[in-house]
Amino acid sequence: MVLMQRGMKDKRYKKTEEKMLSVFFVYPDYTMRQLAKKAGVGRSTAYFHHSSVRRIVPDCEKYVLIEYRRVFKKDADIKKIFFDLLIFVLKNRKFFELFLKFNDREILIKMLFFLKPFFRGPEKCFRIYVAEVAEVVFEWGRGGFSEDKISGVLSDIMYLTRTAYDRLSPIR
Repeated sequence: MVLMQRGMKDKRYKKTEEKMLSVFFVYPDYTMRQLAKKAGVGRSTAYFHHSSVRRIVPDCEKYVLIEYRRVFKKDADIKKIFFDLLIFVLKNRKFFELFLKFNDREILIKMLFFLKPFFRGPEKCFRIYVAEVAEVVFEWGRGGFSEDKISGVLSDIMYLTRTAYDRLSPIR
C-alpha cells in the first residue's frame, strides 16, 4: 500500500485498481493469482497493488479517500464542497458504481465525515445527516451517476443541509 502512493496519479494504476476491484466483487472467493488472471494483470502487478485479497476493498477505499482529500477544500462554502464531492464521484464513477453495486455506502460516509468541522450540534444528528446525504448520492448512483442530474442531487443535499441547520440552530 505504501508503494501505491507512487502511482496515484498514473492512469494505468487507476485502471488496474478498477479491474481488480470489479473482478473481486464478482469473484470474492478467488485467490490473488486467480483475480490477477481474471483482471488481465500480472500476479506481481496484483501484489504491487494489494498485499492480499482481504486488503483489496480497504486499499481501494483508502485510495479514494486520499484522492478526495486532495480536492477537498476546507475554506469553500458548503455548496461548493458538495458540488466538488459530486464531481469527484463522477470522475471516479467506476469505483463508486462497484461500491454501490454491493450496497457499500461506507466510502461515501467516510468522505462525508470530512464535513464534521462545519457541523455544530450533537454527534447523533451529524450521523443522521451524513446517512441522509449518503442516501441521496446512493440514489443518484442507482440512476447511473447521470451528469444532467447533478443540479437536482445538489439541490436535495442543500435542502437536507438547510433542514439540519434550521433544526440545530437553537442548540448553538
